[in-house]
Amino acid sequence: MSAAYENVSPEDAAKMIDAGQCHVVDVRTPEEFEMHRIRGAHLLPVQELQQRHAEIPRESAKKILIYCEHGVRSSGVCQILAQNGWKNLVNMSGGMAEWLDAGLPAARGREPDGVSLKP
Repeated sequence: MSAAYENVSPEDAAKMIDAGQCHVVDVRTPEEFEMHRIRGAHLLPVQELQQRHAEIPRESAKKILIYCEHGVRSSGVCQILAQNGWKNLVNMSGGMAEWLDAGLPAARGREPDGVSLKP
């Protein structure tokens, strides 16, 4: 585990989400997000991170769970955010691929779920 952020399995991520312990940020493309996503996730494509990073709470009592399709992009985003002062960062190892393999529920489409990143 890195000191800057922690890695969790999709199963542990699902428990955190169900318990309301985290904000969920999807750093994939809009097309990937539309195909399958975690319900309540906030879409912030990695390509837009530099312009939109302020959408992610810097000082949050809740953890900031970041995921992508396989866990590579999200790990990089966690590193960048940690280097720039964000706290409570969590990378979902294996990304949506492992989430789906574990049989966890996925939403589809672009309709917002009504979940905000702000406390």
